Amino acid sequence: MSTRTVTLHGRIMLRAEIELLTGLHIGGAAGGLEIGGLDKPVIRNPRTNQPYIPGSSLKGKLRSLMEKVYGAPQTFKVNEGVYIHVPTNEDEYRRFYQIAGVFGTLPNHNSLTISVPTRLIMRDVPLTAKSESELRQLRTDLPYTEIKWEAAIDRVTSAATPRQIERVPAGTVFGPAEAVYSLYVGNGETLADVINLFGSLYEAFTYLEDDYLGGMGSRGNGQVRLRHVQIFARRLQAGQYDELTLVMEAPTLPELKRDELLIKLQEYFAAA
Repeated sequence: MSTRTVTLHGRIMLRAEIELLTGLHIGGAAGGLEIGGLDKPVIRNPRTNQPYIPGSSLKGKLRSLMEKVYGAPQTFKVNEGVYIHVPTNEDEYRRFYQIAGVFGTLPNHNSLTISVPTRLIMRDVPLTAKSESELRQLRTDLPYTEIKWEAAIDRVTSAATPRQIERVPAGTVFGPAEAVYSLYVGNGETLADVINLFGSLYEAFTYLEDDYLGGMGSRGNGQVRLRHVQIFARRLQAGQYDELTLVMEAPTLPELKRDELLIKLQEYFAAA
């Protein structure tokens, strides 16, 4: 039996602001049923009552987009009607390494054991101070949010069934969003391999900008873009962290060139 090992060499952090180009709906639990109440409220911080973007929603969307782009088989049932890709054997893990290697997998799923922890941590994303102030001063339908009326129309009688959707208005900015990518190197991997794998996270964010975040995106919700994008790195040597170093930055994601970024990251960690 071979010995499993994993070594943490450092971390790469992507920080950015998320600007809403259209209204955003990420659902939260309704406080109670009442006449005229909201059909679909947004999630809010219970301490501040401010809407936020859960890290789980952002990470799940990024992973889902990568699974669709690479045609990863939906092998794991989360709940009724919801499936995701979880590799079931070593060959499948390697074929979809850019997904499971970044976003993680389940321990001992179908007897598949992976020697490294999940590399990606996605933080919750609050409103920026500027957007919080702007929304507080606006006469929005609810604190920080708007109500969008929708209706299902009967195709024969034209009878309408209206409903109310709560959204964070277009133009709002959340941030800083922070994705923390840990450079765990396991059996059969090199540090250079794991650094290059960070390019998959960059790739996933580019797909997000062409898609949507949250619910009901096919009806206009959730178009977003990243701005003020920064990439930081930090080496871990002999139990000591180096200072957090800015490796690259750009006003928008397309201006942050992926190939150039990966070269700079390789150079930074090779200098240890």
